[in-house]
Amino acid sequence: VKSYEDLPRFLQFREAQLNAFLGAKDAGLDKLKGPVFLNILGNCCGAPPQRDFNSFAQYAESFTKMGELVGWLKTDIKDGLKVGEIFQDDTEFARQIIQGPNSTKLRQIKGGLFGKWYEANEKGMLPKYAIDGEDIEDVIKDGRLFEILNSEVLDGIGHGGKASKLITGTDKTWYVVQADCLLYQRKSTKVEEKEVEKEQEQQQEQEQAQENENEKAIEKEDKEKKEKNEFDISLSSSSTYQFSTTATSGSTNTWVDKVEEKNTEKEKEKEKLIEKKEKVIEKEEKEKNEDLLVPVLIRLENKNDGEKETFWHPPEQGTVRDSKTDPKHLSWLLAKMYFRCADWGIYSIGTHYARAHAMNEVFATSMYRNLPSAHPLFRLLQPHFQGIIGINMQARANLIAPDQNAFAKFMSSGDNLLDLLVNCCKELDYKSMVVPDDFETRGLKDLPSYFYRDDAVALWGILKGYIEEMVSLSYFSEDDVTKDEELQKFVEEIKEIGFGSFERAGAEAGADKEDKEDKKDKENKEDKEDKGDKEDNRGAGFPKCILTKEKLVEYLTVLIFNVSIFHTSVNFKVNKYLGYLPNAPPSLRLTPPAQDDVITMERIMETLPQYEVALATMVITEVLGNFSPIERFYVATTAENKLGYMGENMAVSVEQEACIKSMVKNMEKYRD
Repeated sequence: VKSYEDLPRFLQFREAQLNAFLGAKDAGLDKLKGPVFLNILGNCCGAPPQRDFNSFAQYAESFTKMGELVGWLKTDIKDGLKVGEIFQDDTEFARQIIQGPNSTKLRQIKGGLFGKWYEANEKGMLPKYAIDGEDIEDVIKDGRLFEILNSEVLDGIGHGGKASKLITGTDKTWYVVQADCLLYQRKSTKVEEKEVEKEQEQQQEQEQAQENENEKAIEKEDKEKKEKNEFDISLSSSSTYQFSTTATSGSTNTWVDKVEEKNTEKEKEKEKLIEKKEKVIEKEEKEKNEDLLVPVLIRLENKNDGEKETFWHPPEQGTVRDSKTDPKHLSWLLAKMYFRCADWGIYSIGTHYARAHAMNEVFATSMYRNLPSAHPLFRLLQPHFQGIIGINMQARANLIAPDQNAFAKFMSSGDNLLDLLVNCCKELDYKSMVVPDDFETRGLKDLPSYFYRDDAVALWGILKGYIEEMVSLSYFSEDDVTKDEELQKFVEEIKEIGFGSFERAGAEAGADKEDKEDKKDKENKEDKEDKGDKEDNRGAGFPKCILTKEKLVEYLTVLIFNVSIFHTSVNFKVNKYLGYLPNAPPSLRLTPPAQDDVITMERIMETLPQYEVALATMVITEVLGNFSPIERFYVATTAENKLGYMGENMAVSVEQEACIKSMVKNMEKYRD
């Protein structure tokens, strides 16, 4: 099948749905025709207009107008402007990395620094203040150092900009720069606050004990004084009485002075504790969620031009004169922009298209080829896979085709999509798609405030429970699974034909991975090999056959989660982040700075793309990142049948209906 029109009718969208999707795309691209026409006319007449942004403030002002021009919702424009207010903060940079659309590459560093990071640290490129004065080995031992490596995926990807003259009126190179990032998880001040509270509790106990002793001492002193006075009065000697009372009074005053002095010291200590706690609270307000990550080192390399790699770290707090103009701050900000530019290309082609679209097409194709429409797994999978093949055909024709390459109009790596896609596909791996295991493997299971992980694991659990119930209605034993020839052909085709040329991610480090495998995993692996379910590095690590109900449930959960929940997490509402140019530039016009370059705001604005590229970015993120009539949802889709979209094209039994309703109810409960 070469085009969407050649697809069987049942794989095509309803005409109204297709028109809505294409209409949104065409309407957005029409907004570019005016500026592009002016550039063409300008080149014919001498010089096209130059629409560079000269400051972040000017860009923010233009952002509102551009958003209105391309049809952004007012709420999205407002959210984008909020991003513009905070994007320079390191905590926000890290938050978008771990919670945003490309959060699949973050992993914990274990065992020490290696490779480029080790060399950089040995050269003093990772200052101790960047990790709050801690020892790097202690940080790694505590599991609080993480990395994102983009260099390997971008290796061999040439610079872009072939469409720059058409879009901006000027021939410019859009630089592809390899970029990696080291992130550090700060110690939470909540721990420090608990220590302060504990000190205060101990202090209060000591003060109470001292007060009790003081009261007892006063009572004793009063008693002694009373007894002494009675004794002196009985002597009927005035001089003796006066001497005695005077002496007693003097000793009492001395004791009271000492008590007051001690109380003053206690008050001072108490004030110090209160002051310490106030500082802790002030620090927490200043840097909320300190236990989140912050970037501490970025590696940049313009390998295409043979330039030397550089390392960049944040400026020391309190050493910059003005964070908005100080060269130390601006050099760090520019390094973060190069990293986000690299991340943009890998996200759009690797995370979004390769994993959330192209992989799903393999699943859907094998389903239609091997599972009859009456097969229980066809009826389970089809509602989720409906529309996948059609939307991918549309993408290949209208977004990534050589003559219709939308990404080449605004993205540095857009001129080399096929090469980038090949590199991204090398990282696709079945094991990384088993969601709870993936977070544990990458050392992210206990990372605080990791909301993407929390949602993903919770929804995985709901989905897996639903699939387990549905599978149990059709497969009563392990033999039912192994003897289902249609199921086995479905699974085999995905591995052998769909991903036959793929190697499992990291297969070249097989010896190291073998050493790290648990003894139980080895035994299970050997047992499966004896049964014919031999795992190998081909086919992106997907199994060649399914032998147990447990494995079947996991396998189906991987497929359905990827096409639904994972795609949702990397696709929708990205415009407010990726559409705000300084926050995540898709292309950059200057090479990365040398290590000793003094960075100015003028340098940054000259590096960022021009107006037309900013407009194109807003168009593409709006088209791809917003909901369309094609979308279907677990809990909010209205449909003629009582089961919503889950019941479309399905003849379900009473038991299956109960499973669907239970799953939707659990989804609604988690949502609420």
